[in-house]
Amino acid sequence: MSEHCRHTLQRAYFFIDGELLSAAERHEISVHLEECGPCFERYGLDKEVTEIVARLRRHSPCPQGLRIRITSLFTSS
Repeated sequence: MSEHCRHTLQRAYFFIDGELLSAAERHEISVHLEECGPCFERYGLDKEVTEIVARLRRHSPCPQGLRIRITSLFTSS
């Protein structure tokens, strides 16, 4: 994965989390995701996981140990 892809995906998480980005950043991310198949797939998978976790969090809190393990998976890749 290129540095540009890594940087784009890091900013794409702001998309997923609903955080505000500038219009230029949103456009740049959208263009990259349209042109880069691997990033598009990764973004889609991460978005699905985020949505599933958000739904589950509404029903029961995540145990701290599980939260740490999940977080380490995302930070180690």
